[in-house]
Amino acid sequence: MKKVIGTVTALAVIGLVAFGVYTYSAEAKSFKKSKSYSAENIETLEVYSDSWDVRIQESSSNKVTVSAKGKQKEDNPVTFKRDGAALIIKQKDEGNAGFLGGFTFGKKGTVYINLPKGGVNNIELTNKDGNIEMSGISTHHIGVKNKAGDGEIKGVSATTGKFVSEDGALRVEDSSVEKLNITSTSGDSYMKDISNSKIRVTSKDGVVSIKDINEGKSLGVDTESGDIEVSYKKAPTSLAVAAKSKSDITINLDRLKKSKNTKELKKGKIGEGTNKLNLSSEDGAINVAN
Repeated sequence: MKKVIGTVTALAVIGLVAFGVYTYSAEAKSFKKSKSYSAENIETLEVYSDSWDVRIQESSSNKVTVSAKGKQKEDNPVTFKRDGAALIIKQKDEGNAGFLGGFTFGKKGTVYINLPKGGVNNIELTNKDGNIEMSGISTHHIGVKNKAGDGEIKGVSATTGKFVSEDGALRVEDSSVEKLNITSTSGDSYMKDISNSKIRVTSKDGVVSIKDINEGKSLGVDTESGDIEVSYKKAPTSLAVAAKSKSDITINLDRLKKSKNTKELKKGKIGEGTNKLNLSSEDGAINVAN
């Protein structure tokens, strides 16, 4: 009897969701909006997105151009607003009361932001479910808070970068960030061909992969169960190395003189050991190579 009730309940939920999707599709309408702003006196770009994708890229124009395109039942799902030295962009999903309030029913669109080179000093982006793309931009600080969407950062230059993610994957490629801090709960973190003085990555159970990195002042990675992989573009010349894990640890670095070589801890240095590499995982494997 319980099985029958469970099956009927599941079918009812599926039916309600299907009905909601049909209703939303029937009522949703196309939405387009675009506006340009003088980059003068805009110090900060603040972006808040519930479910739409956000794409930020550099443009040859001397203006900041924001456009949004998608489908939604609301008349104005995306708002643009100047507030002093800040340009604030918000995408909000319409609120549904009751049982179906937790479903988004395909409320998808994209917010496009084109920035002049070096036109904005600070970028703060808060995202719940959409994907994030940044390409070719140059700024002082980038801050991203991400709940579930994926993030792709490519060709970006910044003094500081702080990325906090609960579940989405993060990719950073061909970029230069002097001080980079990444915190992830379960999403994977991938970095390739990046130039940084200081990198700090903290992850609960996501994979951390850092490939073709240039030797910087410090690189630190801490995970609970995620694997860690690090490879250098050129063999390090002055590096102190420490790797700790209950799983496998493999270090293949030229001219590394080991001072500690146990199953769970490996330490050593190359040259004077001026720069630091500290890797730690409770249960994940660690692999380091030139």
